[in-house]
Amino acid sequence: MIQSMTGFSRTTRQTPMGTVTVELRSTNHRYLEISSRLPEGLTGLEGPLTELIKQRLRRGRVEVTVTIQVSRTSSRRVVFDEALAQAYVERLTELKGRLGLRGPIALDHLLSLPHLMSVADESDQRASLAAPVRNAVDAAVRDLVSMRLTEGRRLVKDLRTHVQAIDRRARAIRRRLPKSLAQQQRRLSARIKQLLGNAGAVASAQLQEAVALIKDVDIHEELVRLASHLAHLREALASRGSIGKKLDFIAQELTREVNTIGAKANDAAIAHAVVEMKEAIEKIREQAQNLE
Repeated sequence: MIQSMTGFSRTTRQTPMGTVTVELRSTNHRYLEISSRLPEGLTGLEGPLTELIKQRLRRGRVEVTVTIQVSRTSSRRVVFDEALAQAYVERLTELKGRLGLRGPIALDHLLSLPHLMSVADESDQRASLAAPVRNAVDAAVRDLVSMRLTEGRRLVKDLRTHVQAIDRRARAIRRRLPKSLAQQQRRLSARIKQLLGNAGAVASAQLQEAVALIKDVDIHEELVRLASHLAHLREALASRGSIGKKLDFIAQELTREVNTIGAKANDAAIAHAVVEMKEAIEKIREQAQNLE
C-alpha cells in the first residue's frame, strides 16, 4: 500500500527490570536513513533493529529512540545466604557446647558475621532486555506503518483531486481550441497580408516568418501527451508500493507540456487554464515529496 513518509509511534513494555519505551519518528527523505539512540549495554542491537525496520519501510528518515526506566526495586536487591547462615548456626552451637556457653544464638549475632548478606546490583544486566526491546521496536514499527498508511491514503485522495483539476482544465482547452485556432488564423492571415504588401511579391525572409508563425499555433500534440501523463499518474496512484519518485517525474513531464501549451496558445482563456494547471501540478509535486 502507498505510504506517507511522515509518522510517529510510541510503544512501552514492562519488564522485571523496568519499563522499556521505544519512539519512532519518520520524516521525508530521498532514501531510507535510520538513526538509533540506544542505552548503554544495548548498542549491539543497532544492526538487528535497523534490519527489522528495513523490512517494513523503503524511504524516509527514521529516528529510533529507546529508553529504559529501571525500577528501584529491581536495580538493587538484598541477597541473604541461607546456607551460610545455617553453617554459622551449626558451628556456633558446636562452639557453645565445647566452651560451656549458655544463651540463644540471636539474629544480631548472625548479622555481624561476614558474607551473610550482600546487595546485588542488577544495572549491568541490561543485556537481558534485548528481547523486550526488539519486541517493542517491532510493535512500534507496525504502529508507524499503520500511521503512514493512513496518511498515505489521505495524500492519494488529495492528489486525485489535483489530477481531476488538471484534466478539467485540459478538456476546457480542447473545447476552446477550435475557437482559439480560428482567432489565430485570422491574425495570421492579417499578418501575411501585411507581409505581402500591395505588390503581392513575397520575399524569402517574409515567407519564413509566416511559416514560423503558422507552425507554432497548434497544441494538439501537447494535449495528447498531457492526457497520457495524467493516465500514468492515475495508474501510479492506483498501484502499491513506493511511488513518490515516480510521481515527481510525471509532474516534471506535466510541467513541460503545460509550459509549451502556454507558450504556443496566444489565447487569454487558455492562458488562464494553464496557470491553474501549473498550480495543481505544483501541489502534486509537493505531495509527492511526502510519499514513500
